[in-house]
Amino acid sequence: MMSITEEKIKENFAHNLACYRRRAGLTQLELAEKLNYSDKSVSKWERGEGLPDLFVVATIADLFGMTVNDMIGDKEVKKPLLHRNKIIITILSVGLVLLVAAILFFIFELALESYPTWHMFVYALPACAIVNLVFACCWWSKLYRFLSVSLLVWAVPATVFIVVSTFVTVAKLPLIFSISGVLQVMAILWFMMKK
Repeated sequence: MMSITEEKIKENFAHNLACYRRRAGLTQLELAEKLNYSDKSVSKWERGEGLPDLFVVATIADLFGMTVNDMIGDKEVKKPLLHRNKIIITILSVGLVLLVAAILFFIFELALESYPTWHMFVYALPACAIVNLVFACCWWSKLYRFLSVSLLVWAVPATVFIVVSTFVTVAKLPLIFSISGVLQVMAILWFMMKK
């Protein structure tokens, strides 16, 4: 039985960490933030100048959907979910929300003749934004997360505006978008602060 040295483990971990991090589309700083470490620590690990403790190795492995053995082993680095597949999964999930809206549209069209059934698609807007935001937080960059939050911030009041204005005329209803404006400024400040 061949024993593995500490230097070999450092070398394997450094190589695997760099590969998995790049494939996940993360910078050293973004990975460090997820781990509550500095980017200097991640850089040191990727250069093979040190190893994090076992708990951190397990956390990193879990973050990339791998095992600790995958992180320290010298076999070929497994490919995580492809970028293209992440895009397809996100689009399919949003499409599923729209499919539910279409089914509800059909059911309500048959059952309620006086109700504006096209509202089902309007109600789907915030739901699509939420699904998109969930996947943005799991897989995508900070910019995409910001855009997803912005989409949600504007989709909810737009939905309220469209639905309410269908039934009643409220002169001051457009003021609802002032809430979105404030939330948008807060989102900008939040994402700037996280840098």
